[in-house]
Amino acid sequence: MEDTQQQQTGFSYEMREDGILIYRLANLHRDTVDAFVEFSHEHDIQAYEASMHSRCLLDVSNLSFPTPYAIKRIRESISTSPDGLRESYAVVTPTKPIYTFARGIMSNLPSSKTSSIHLFSSQEDALLWLTDRLQELGD
Repeated sequence: MEDTQQQQTGFSYEMREDGILIYRLANLHRDTVDAFVEFSHEHDIQAYEASMHSRCLLDVSNLSFPTPYAIKRIRESISTSPDGLRESYAVVTPTKPIYTFARGIMSNLPSSKTSSIHLFSSQEDALLWLTDRLQELGD
């Protein structure tokens, strides 16, 4: 399932056959960030209500530097995810500024909200971890 939303914003997503949802951000414009946050939050709610394990990969490898707005909105999204959601979230951050961006988002949030989020420098490593998490936590 490939999304056409990227034509309107810099956000796109793809649901893989193995159940991993891949998000891609081409930029951090407000409309892109808002589209990503709204979609990912809705996905979290649906996974929680269905008692499913949400496995997501966020690919931000094309970004060069974070924005304060993106940090604020993504931090809000993480903090409002449903308690008890079985989640595995891999973030591909191949550059130091984006790694710092991801760490900044995760700082000052309860570990219960960030313990399932891991940072990777390659999509291959991220997908391997998500596959392992399926074995660990189930569907």
